Amino acid sequence: MIKLVVNHNYASEAANIVRLFYGKQEIEIAEMEALEFDQSLFQDAEVLLQSTIEHKSGSILASSMMQTPEKTEEYNEAFERNGTKPEKQEKEAVKLSMYKLLSNSLNRTYPWGILTGIRPLKIVHELLDKGFDEEYIKGYMKENYLISNEKAELSYEIAETERKFLYPIDDKKVSIYIGIPFCPTRCHYCSFTSNSLDKAGSLVDDYLMAMLKEMNETAEFMNNKGLSVQTIYIGGGTPTSLNASQLERLLETAAELFGSEAIEFTCEAGRPDTITEDKLRVMKRYEVTRISINPQTMNDDTLKRIGRAHDTKQTIESFELARRLGFDNINMDIILGLPGEGLEHLERTLTEIGKLKPESLTIHTMAIKRASIINEKQEAAESREGVTSEMMERAAGFTRQLGMQPYYLYRQKHMAENLENVGFSKPGLECIYNIQMIEERQTNIAFGADAITKTVFNTENRIERQGNIKDIRLYISRIDEQIEKKLKLLGDLYKNS
Repeated sequence: MIKLVVNHNYASEAANIVRLFYGKQEIEIAEMEALEFDQSLFQDAEVLLQSTIEHKSGSILASSMMQTPEKTEEYNEAFERNGTKPEKQEKEAVKLSMYKLLSNSLNRTYPWGILTGIRPLKIVHELLDKGFDEEYIKGYMKENYLISNEKAELSYEIAETERKFLYPIDDKKVSIYIGIPFCPTRCHYCSFTSNSLDKAGSLVDDYLMAMLKEMNETAEFMNNKGLSVQTIYIGGGTPTSLNASQLERLLETAAELFGSEAIEFTCEAGRPDTITEDKLRVMKRYEVTRISINPQTMNDDTLKRIGRAHDTKQTIESFELARRLGFDNINMDIILGLPGEGLEHLERTLTEIGKLKPESLTIHTMAIKRASIINEKQEAAESREGVTSEMMERAAGFTRQLGMQPYYLYRQKHMAENLENVGFSKPGLECIYNIQMIEERQTNIAFGADAITKTVFNTENRIERQGNIKDIRLYISRIDEQIEKKLKLLGDLYKNS
């Protein structure tokens, strides 16, 4: 048990830093007054941490202290007021103080330093918007957030690539997401909204009917407001868990409503065991320009261990079939740090992918989600500090050998070694939807159960969200209510159009 005692309003920020070093150990948070009145806090805790801030003339004094049965250590640092919002600077002071204490005490550092959010590149873009140069931005990221030199380099490189797709901003240009929350089976690492066909297959037709209604009524609003679609992305779940006729209904509607101006149309083929020639031909018919075939690993023992109902041979056959049918922009996904895997398994995966020569490769770091089967059954691999970082370095180097460059990046909670997910592609074949979705400079209109529409008020630096109901049955029965909420949200953004 870790007990964290604070005298400020940033306990969650301090706790996020603690989790970097202590993983999923339980953290109990208490106010400083509780410590003064109840000294049993000292007795019950294996580790007692304190985080405090004091305001002095022109500065913030952030202090952190750690007490264990063996030792007591502390770290104090004064931060001069720098003109940023007081709350923002206080949060960062709390995080920096706690990180430096634990880093010194446990002799550990993490490549992203105190950054625990999903979108670290937003900071780089904000600095670029203000006119700062490369040298300043990299130095700022290292000094203020304690990220490594390698991550500072990576962040800047990706941000520069993204900007040619992000700008100029056109508020009347949107992206479209269509969610298919069905899978043949549930992968053990997954916590996304998905429903196995064995249990929910009877709902597919009714689900499609409800979602197509949502798409049609929203498209009417979009046409009236003069909106145009830049990209379409069909994800899940596994879109190819639909049969060919169901997939055709979906793609025909999406192409008719949104496809006339879209410069990119992605459909996740995802699981190789769901890919058939009929489905691929449907995608070609409706001019899908980009597909994903996602092995996650090219090691059959691991595939069985994580609940994937396909083998390496099926992945290769599905990829080669897509090539024969004319798909010339294929992405593949892999996950680093899967249970039981090390560098030798990664080498086998990279060797097989190298033979196929995809146009892009998305490298995910294993993140143990609370709702995943791996977490529920405690199947996660034992921690081997540094191995996943080595795997990321090797995989990133491999993409360069294939002529790819990194083009987008995001992070998640509970990632192995506090790493990241990175998309690599050959120049000119970046997934524009991924860039727009992660950097949140463009409104994203999303359809389906648990899909989240985000309206971006660029002039106000504000984002509003409308999330559809997660449960498929409720999504179907309450579709009119969700359409009304979506149109109200969009109406607020485009009220003057």
